[in-house]
Amino acid sequence: MSVARAPAPALAFAVALAAAGMASVAAPARPAPPASAPLQKPAAAAAQTVSHGLFTGVQVFRPAGEVKQFVLLLADEAGPDATERQLAQSMTKAGALVAAVPLAPFHRRLEAQGGSCLYAAGAFENLAHQVQAIEKLPTYLEPMLVGAGASRAAFAYGVMAQAPAGSFVSALSLGFCPRLDDRTPLCATNALRWQAATGGRGVELQPATQAVAPWAAVQSGSETAACSASTAQAFVARVPQARWVPLPSGAPAATTGNDGTAGFDAAYARLATHRVSLGAPPAQLADLPIVEVPATAAAGSDAGNARRFAVLLSGDGGWAGIDKSIAAALAKQGVPVAGFDSLRYFWSARTPEGLAADLDRLIRYYAARWQRSEVLLIGYSQGADVLPFAINRLPARTRASVQLTALLGLGQKAAFEFHVTHWIGASGDRPIAPEAQKLSAAGTLCIHGSDERDSLCPQLAPKHVRALVLPGGHHFGGDYDALAGRILEAVPR
Repeated sequence: MSVARAPAPALAFAVALAAAGMASVAAPARPAPPASAPLQKPAAAAAQTVSHGLFTGVQVFRPAGEVKQFVLLLADEAGPDATERQLAQSMTKAGALVAAVPLAPFHRRLEAQGGSCLYAAGAFENLAHQVQAIEKLPTYLEPMLVGAGASRAAFAYGVMAQAPAGSFVSALSLGFCPRLDDRTPLCATNALRWQAATGGRGVELQPATQAVAPWAAVQSGSETAACSASTAQAFVARVPQARWVPLPSGAPAATTGNDGTAGFDAAYARLATHRVSLGAPPAQLADLPIVEVPATAAAGSDAGNARRFAVLLSGDGGWAGIDKSIAAALAKQGVPVAGFDSLRYFWSARTPEGLAADLDRLIRYYAARWQRSEVLLIGYSQGADVLPFAINRLPARTRASVQLTALLGLGQKAAFEFHVTHWIGASGDRPIAPEAQKLSAAGTLCIHGSDERDSLCPQLAPKHVRALVLPGGHHFGGDYDALAGRILEAVPR
């Protein structure tokens, strides 16, 4: 099953994606140059235009060589304006694949879904998946958010701040002012905070108090700046991992050619060195996207936890939010976790046999390294969908060490490769039921949310799985400590 990973305000977005249909891609028009002009390739020419879900007219600019970064550039309604095209050209020269996103039409479509606030981070993360899959990048790159001009600069900060840490590698704002004048504000989730603006609609942003991602705010040389440089600078100074980039010393406030783009280039180059790191995997597993989460406490009241470790396969959004929270909750109970990033693993085509072989290697490695003889296999969403296939193909000795398989948010079909259709409601092509019917209830827990309507859990016979219903939808109400507790309680004694 494939559901956009986001807090509750984004669930309406997932429905909207399904209604909107698949991403469409169009090559840009290429008008012939005047007869008197030499034939030249325009700088930062859009390779193609993508429309997907709530997004329309997204122009994609590809570098001449290897793609080193991926950038979501918030653009004017009609597409990138002159300044934004200049920024796109600069970033593509530095190796970035740039997707210029017309912000206004997206905002209107998201606002039309209703609600008192907007959760936009999940939509932009989703778009990053789609564009990179269409462009066939060899691996997924977390996007950098870039906005130029007061409204788009503030929106870039807001989307970064409302997202779970790790969703975006960084953000860059040119001409930032801590105010958004939109009728419906961004939802104040994670690090995003605001208060109602005085004297009109909109909100005044409040500095984040927790680190989310590196952020740079570059002073604009425009005479029409929405707020003073001192106001913006004071805001930036209070945000963790943020950096203020002033105009060059002695530069006039507004000079032709001095619109802040020089400072932008330097700030971009500095941010481009950052990566969202999963941590270096051990050499024996260097080809697998592994995240190690060591136990942070002793086994506690359950001495059996001292014998156990967990392998947690993430959903198709990668290792983030819910996966990190479940792993942390298990670690607090004395159970270390080897996290498995499904987005990166299934970015290229895999097979059930290949997954089983990789899990076998992983289980044997961590059993020896952590000196623990029992393993809990846990899968969330796509991770749950593929687990029955892998379990049924594990070598007998490794399978004997699996004390519990926990399938969280199990769908109907499994996907062994990321496709551009996945984030608009489509699922995989391999029915899960035949594999799940080979499992035993004694060692299998199938958990689904009370609001989920397409989970396979309640359709499976009690002899194959123990079905457990928890309040909420695909994210189980967000109580991941309780979820981890239910998993540990289900381990056979």
